[in-house]
Amino acid sequence: MDFGIELEKVLVNFLEDINKKVLINREVSLDTAADYLLSELEKNTPVDSGGTKNSWIRTTKYKGVRYINNTNLTSQNIPVVNLLEYGKKGNPFVRKTLAVALPKVREILLSKIGD
Repeated sequence: MDFGIELEKVLVNFLEDINKKVLINREVSLDTAADYLLSELEKNTPVDSGGTKNSWIRTTKYKGVRYINNTNLTSQNIPVVNLLEYGKKGNPFVRKTLAVALPKVREILLSKIGD
């Protein structure tokens, strides 16, 4: 029996198992972090009619990526969140919310990956 070959098989299997676990944990941590950020954006969205506050969505198009979007549009199909963030009469909140939330998002990502 060649112990070198057997040891290599054991190590390869061990590393493959670790890789699978890390990938699963990465997806869970991304979901958790995205849900946290989504809730912070909802909480900090200025309220007029409530349409923008209630239009935040999280989507997963690719593994390892989460998107957070706001689907509220004006009658001219302009995203309301863009007007709030960048318009002359806007009330910028997305960048501020992101800046405040980033340490917690980072904490969530790092804590879940190692599980």
